[in-house]
Amino acid sequence: MKPHSTLAWILCALLGACASQPKEPTRIMMQGFSISLPKEKEPTWILAKQTPMVTIIGKPGRFSGESFTMQATVIKLPALDSPADLVKHVESTQRKELDPKRYRLFKVDVTPQKVHEQTCAFSRVEAAEKMTADGTGSPVNVMLETLTLICPHPKDPLLGINMAYSHRHFPEDADPSFAEDAAMLMQTLDFEPL
Repeated sequence: MKPHSTLAWILCALLGACASQPKEPTRIMMQGFSISLPKEKEPTWILAKQTPMVTIIGKPGRFSGESFTMQATVIKLPALDSPADLVKHVESTQRKELDPKRYRLFKVDVTPQKVHEQTCAFSRVEAAEKMTADGTGSPVNVMLETLTLICPHPKDPLLGINMAYSHRHFPEDADPSFAEDAAMLMQTLDFEPL
C-alpha cells in the first residue's frame, strides 16, 4: 500500500468517525447563565434574538395559529429571604402581568424547584386570549400555556433568569408533550461565572 493511500484511508476513517458523533448543541451565553437550543429532536427551532440579557427562540406549530416560544431573560430580583418569598414574588408578578381585559386567567400555580442545588420557582399559567375571528365578530379563544422557571444566581441572588416556555394554540390543539418539551429546554440551564 502506498503511503498516500494509507494516509487517505486514515483521514476518511477519522472524518467518518467525527461525522457519526452526535453534535452537542451550542451553548447560548448570557450574563451569568447559559442555555442551549433543543437537540436534534426539533430542527425547526429558530433563534429570533440573542443578547447577553435576552434570548428568544421559537417555532411554528402543527396547526394554524399555533406557535411555541422560549424566552430567557436576565432579570433583577428583590431581596428575598426564603424560597416561599420567591414563590410569592413570582406568583404576584405573573398575575400582574396578565391584563384582565386581554386574558381570562384559568390557572396560576407556582412551586419551589431545585436546579443545580439552587432553589428556583417553577410556575404554570393557563389563560385564554380574548380575540375576535376575522370578519365574523365572534369571540375566539386562543389558549396560552406558559411554564416558567425563575432562578436567582447562586453568587448574586438579586440577579436571576426567567425562562418562559409558551404554547399559543386553539383549545382543540393542546400539545400532550408540552410539559416534557419545557423540561427538556429548562434542563439546559447552567449558572455561569459573573
